[in-house]
Amino acid sequence: MFKKTIKFLGLRISLILLVVILMALAIVLGLMLGYGGLGGKNPGDIFQPSIWHEFFSKLSGK
Repeated sequence: MFKKTIKFLGLRISLILLVVILMALAIVLGLMLGYGGLGGKNPGDIFQPSIWHEFFSKLSGK
């Protein structure tokens, strides 16, 4: 199995786990930047379920 580990911020961490964590962080920051910076709204509002419900209802055409 793929067992390569690296030292990141003083912790030994699997390379695959590090990539997953960095991708999740990039997605969250991108959502906040897009909603807050480009949309002109509060970036913290992206975590409210009502925003996601509205998004998926528009996406499905309901």
